[in-house]
Amino acid sequence: MLSLVLYPYVYLLSRAAFLEQSSSALEVSRTLGYSRHKAFFKLALPLARPAIIAGLTLALMETLADYGTVQYFGVATFTTGIFRTFYGLGDSAAAAQLAAMLLGFVVLLILLEKYSRRQIKYHANNEQRKQPKLVKLSGMQATAAFFTCLLPVLFGFLLPGGVLLNWAITQAKFNPQDFIELAWNSFTLASAAAVLAVCLALILAYARRMNDHKRVQTSVMVAGMGYALPGTIIAIGILIPMAWLDHQLINLSSEWFGFNPGLIFSGTLFALLFAYMVRFLAVSLGSIQTGLEKIKPSVDSAGRSLGCTPVQVLKRIHVPLMRSSVLTALLIVFVDVLKNCQQH
Repeated sequence: MLSLVLYPYVYLLSRAAFLEQSSSALEVSRTLGYSRHKAFFKLALPLARPAIIAGLTLALMETLADYGTVQYFGVATFTTGIFRTFYGLGDSAAAAQLAAMLLGFVVLLILLEKYSRRQIKYHANNEQRKQPKLVKLSGMQATAAFFTCLLPVLFGFLLPGGVLLNWAITQAKFNPQDFIELAWNSFTLASAAAVLAVCLALILAYARRMNDHKRVQTSVMVAGMGYALPGTIIAIGILIPMAWLDHQLINLSSEWFGFNPGLIFSGTLFALLFAYMVRFLAVSLGSIQTGLEKIKPSVDSAGRSLGCTPVQVLKRIHVPLMRSSVLTALLIVFVDVLKNCQQH
């Protein structure tokens, strides 16, 4: 079930990576005697490794943070242990320790993968990309390809979507005014969170590209670890300090000016958007970092030599070159936030 739901993370990021690959590299490999299959496994697939690993990392963190599915099937995991410890036993310290162990496990896997490709670069040529030639399949190959593409969509989207649509038509009470209001709020919130997450991911990824210091690398990696934590734990961890800060501001404002500003942080959309940034920054960060890794450092030097500032280099050169990665990040964060809006 988790594989059917989470495979789009790997698919979307890998698709963006394949679209950004240089077609000339594959053409040269064919002239050197590589068959189509060998060129894919020996050239295209290794070049897409950062994007594939980024998608796998997101799927891994989502699986580790999942509660509903594993609880429904009766599987004991870190997440169920965290919820039982926090809600059942009321032991917040033990729940925090389990959450820290969960994060440590994810960090260890990410560090091992990065260490395995520490001396490998994934730069791509930045020439105008050609439209790839379609391969026409026939017979058993066409049938196998059709069902291979159909099965995950059928069981992961069409079948559950059809069941939900049937329930919505036959059982739910439909109120057009409430539906429009809820849909507008959900889409607005998801759009704002997606744009903020992608902008923040661009800043962090580009800061890491400009300054490859270990402290910067560690900070960027830690910023993307929130996806491995259950959403409830993140919400509690954000609301407690923000509520304390609000009450301190209320006390100071009431004492000095006789004015109660209300809950500025914890009582507004600021807390919700901040929680979404903590939860879903890893989604956009993985896609943006994968796109940036394919751009040669000489491109930055050329832009700076022409008088562009670092911000202008990012805006005018990098973002257009990795357009597929940016749009993929926007789409994934938008869908994730929209899904969470519906759950809450």
